[in-house]
Amino acid sequence: MSALRAFVLTDRDAWNGFVEAAPYAAFPQLWEWGELREPSGWRPVRLAVGDDPGAPVAGAQVLLRSVPVLGWRLGYVPRGPVGAVDDPEVWAALLAALRALGRRERIATLKVDPEATADDRLGRALLAPPWRAAEKVQPPSTRILDLSRSEDELRADLKRKHRQYVNKAERDGITVEWLDAAADTATTARALADFYRIYAATAERAGFVARVPAYYERAWRLFAPGGRARLLFAVQDGERVATLFHFVCGPRVAEAFGGMTDAGAESRANYLLKWEAIRGFRTEGRASYDLWGIATGGIAQFKEGFGGEVRRYVGARDLPLRAPMDALLRLALPAYGIAQRARLRLMGRRLVPSDD
Repeated sequence: MSALRAFVLTDRDAWNGFVEAAPYAAFPQLWEWGELREPSGWRPVRLAVGDDPGAPVAGAQVLLRSVPVLGWRLGYVPRGPVGAVDDPEVWAALLAALRALGRRERIATLKVDPEATADDRLGRALLAPPWRAAEKVQPPSTRILDLSRSEDELRADLKRKHRQYVNKAERDGITVEWLDAAADTATTARALADFYRIYAATAERAGFVARVPAYYERAWRLFAPGGRARLLFAVQDGERVATLFHFVCGPRVAEAFGGMTDAGAESRANYLLKWEAIRGFRTEGRASYDLWGIATGGIAQFKEGFGGEVRRYVGARDLPLRAPMDALLRLALPAYGIAQRARLRLMGRRLVPSDD
C-alpha cells in the first residue's frame, strides 16, 4: 500500500458510500447522524485516510463540541472509527490524522466508541495505553441476528413462548404496518405522533428518558429520504399499539427505539412486530439485525427470546490529546453537566441523554 493521505470528505454520497461498505460500519457514522446532532451543539467533521480522496480506506465522523469558558473542544466518534482499521498501517495513518485534527481544532480529549471487541485488532489497540476507559454513550454490548439464515432457521431460534406469542398475535388479527419515505406528509406526521405517544409512555413506565418529539421527527426527515430509516407499527382493531424505529446502514439494520401500549403488551403485539421486522428486513436482503443493546430484567429476556449472538464491545475509550486541558475537563465536565440539567429542569424541558 502506498503512503496514505488524510483528507476531509465534504460530499454526503461519497461519505455514506464509504461507511456503508466499510468494516465496523454503523449508522451513527452516517452523514445524517452528524446533521442530527448539530442542533445540540456538535459540529461534524468527516475525516478519512486513503491513497486517493475518492477511495477512503478508513475514517471517522468526529463530532466536535466547544466547552464554555475553557475555549477547548471535545471530540467524539460515535460508533467509530470505521474501515480497514485492523491493518496496522491504516490504523497508524488514521490515528495520526486524528491527532492532527486535534491540534487544528484544539481538541483536549477524543472519545471513540467502535463496534470492536477485545478479540479484534482495533479493540486490542484501544484497550492499551494511552487510551483509557470512558463513560459509555452507545450500548457496550448487543445481540445481533444473522439474516443470511433462512426464515425457518430464524423462526426455530425463537424461544417456545416467543413462537407461541407470535402465533397468538397473528391469530388474533394483529397486523404490521411499515412506513418509509414514500408516505405522504400527512401520513408521516400522524405516524410520528403515534410513535412518540407510544414511545414516551413506554419510557415513563420503564424508567428511561425520551427526547423531545422534534428529535425523532428530525431523525426521520434526515434518514428516511435515503432509505436509511423505517418505522413499524403493530395495529390492533385499527389502533397502533406497538412501534419500532430502525436505522439502516448498508446491509445492517439497527432497532434504535421501540415501545408498546398496555393493550399491545396484553395482546403480545410487540412479539409479532419484532418478528415481522426481522422477517421483513431479511426479505429486503439485509445481512444482520441489531437489537441495539442488552437491557436488564424483562426487556433482556424479551430480546434474548429472538435468538442471535451476543456481541460485547470494548466500550467507549478516551484519548487525551492535551494533558493539562484533558485533566481540567475531567474535573469540570461533571459539574457542567449537573448545571445544564438543573437549567433544563427550571425551563421545564424534558431531559435528554448524557451524550448531549
